[in-house]
Amino acid sequence: MTSEGPAHDRFGGAPADPEARRRVSLAVRAGDAVTDPALAPAAVELARLAQRRLEARTLGSALRISAGVVLAWLVLVALPVTISTGVHLAALAAGVGVGALLFSLILLLGRRQLHLARRAEQRNLHLLEGHGPDRGPTAPGAGPGSR
Repeated sequence: MTSEGPAHDRFGGAPADPEARRRVSLAVRAGDAVTDPALAPAAVELARLAQRRLEARTLGSALRISAGVVLAWLVLVALPVTISTGVHLAALAAGVGVGALLFSLILLLGRRQLHLARRAEQRNLHLLEGHGPDRGPTAPGAGPGSR
């Protein structure tokens, strides 16, 4: 056991309970803070790990996937059209356009996931500092005239 108690294993402070792991994972994926302050260190660690993975993998994945789609388009659509009727620049441009759109979409989704991981890290750090969960403008006493 660690000094964090029996709810945590000895590898990185992650919760040993599968239900607690699931709650931490869901909170980080949604960009939220965990409800149990004892799980906040694991949530911060998971959010940081997610950020590192997303930063390292998003661009490479987007390039590989979009290049594969462009290649498949050229082989399955542009090549047969070219063989049967001659070169069609529109078919070639469409393949490149589809690849560029897919590349952009993957990058945008990766940036969204990165934003959610950063938000989860900040909210759980806020919880660790003892300020309680970040409830935004719906918290009691919060509102337009509360400042």
